Amino acid sequence: MNKWNHVIAALAVSVSATFAQASTIDDASGMVDAALAEIKAKGLDGAIQDFNAGGKWVKGGTYVVVVRFDGQMLAHSANGKIVGKNMLEAKDAGGKPFVQENIAAIKVTGNAKVDLRWSNPTTKQIADAVMISKRVPGQEVYVGSVAFK
Repeated sequence: MNKWNHVIAALAVSVSATFAQASTIDDASGMVDAALAEIKAKGLDGAIQDFNAGGKWVKGGTYVVVVRFDGQMLAHSANGKIVGKNMLEAKDAGGKPFVQENIAAIKVTGNAKVDLRWSNPTTKQIADAVMISKRVPGQEVYVGSVAFK
């Protein structure tokens, strides 16, 4: 194998790994639905403990968040450091108040789909993403998941 064959082979492995870690809107939506099922089965407090433990609630760049309508982060399966913080005024890398947009849409329709620029936990880079969110039935709380583009 000559030098260029090695370079091409390494590039192909790198690209394959990148696509294997890429998340889709379907991945995020599926994670939100699974999180809602977990809440129904274990109650909000029990499910929040599971989400904050990470594990199956983090898949590549896709993860679960649970946020109260006042902005308090109850769960974040990929970044426990922001659990308990108020994210109501949080803005993405482009200055969009995405938490406020999520809450406003969810209060009207029960769900939201908000584009944002956020740090991908897999690559540690700011990237285009979409947050899929749904209201927890009977609660002033939403569950969301992010898919990086």
